Amino acid sequence: MGIWIRQQPDRGARPPRRGLGRWALGSIAAAVLVVAAITASRTSVFHARRVDVIGASALSRAQVLELAAVDRHTNAVWLDEGAVERRLESAPWVAEADVRVSLGLAIEISVTERVPVAVASGEGGSVLVASDGTTLGAVPRSASVRSLPQIELPAVPPIDGAIAPTAAGAALALGAMDGDLRDAVDRVAVLPGGTLEVWMRDGPRVSFGSATALGPKARAIASALAWAREAGEQLVSLSVVAPWAPAGTLAP
Repeated sequence: MGIWIRQQPDRGARPPRRGLGRWALGSIAAAVLVVAAITASRTSVFHARRVDVIGASALSRAQVLELAAVDRHTNAVWLDEGAVERRLESAPWVAEADVRVSLGLAIEISVTERVPVAVASGEGGSVLVASDGTTLGAVPRSASVRSLPQIELPAVPPIDGAIAPTAAGAALALGAMDGDLRDAVDRVAVLPGGTLEVWMRDGPRVSFGSATALGPKARAIASALAWAREAGEQLVSLSVVAPWAPAGTLAP
């Protein structure tokens, strides 16, 4: 008589997980595709198709591109627009920059330039200055620049620790004036204490005081000159140190 023995299955054994292997292969394939895409995006295929420069007049296109470190060989996909804007805005002439990349791989660089309001002259020579006091560099030979008001800086006092006067306050004062009033200014003298005197081309010497309350002082000058014209009077001197109570002297 034979004995039949039933063997119990091993419950601890697990069938092979084929799905895990497929997932691993899929992940590797995806990683390979990502690496390939990144590598391809750094090739010349993604160089800029076009580079446009907008808003530059004092700076040439070539100067803007040099400052931006951008050209037709720049990879448009990996371009750091913020870094380009910071490079441009580090230049004295550039007040603001905006850089954008279009879907067509075109790079657009838009700049807002500072506008010179005066020529500052001192012991170090003559330089252009903007309305925010930024020094723009050497004075070019152009008729438009020769017509700008002059900022006269005094010599530095021979005292140890003395701070050299700058053109910034005078430039800010000129920047607060509208175009017509600024065009009527011949020069601004920076006195040793930092106060300002404004000399009009065909008008009075204006005691401006410190470079504070710029808007009210500019409006006080414009109002006094307008009143003198309408009244047929000639102002010899004018003080706007206290802009809400200007004082003037009339010619006899």
